[in-house]
Amino acid sequence: MPGFLPTLLHLLRAARNRRQVVALGELDDHLLRDIGLERTDLLSALSQPRYRDPSRVLKVLCCHGRVFIERVRDGFAPRPASCC
Repeated sequence: MPGFLPTLLHLLRAARNRRQVVALGELDDHLLRDIGLERTDLLSALSQPRYRDPSRVLKVLCCHGRVFIERVRDGFAPRPASCC
């Protein structure tokens, strides 16, 4: 039973963060761009299984994924974004 409490806390945190990501989906595209997100980022995060924390997915997409893709497309060596 020692692993039950941390697992329960993780599931509760993931559920809370999922509700917050859903609330972000109510913003218009302009406001999402202002905070460094795209609607497709939200959809990708929410398409994950419910036990995964969607805020972690958003961090990867925002800070690593998009920067990596842009740098490769532009012909530069990939490096992490400064926001992470």
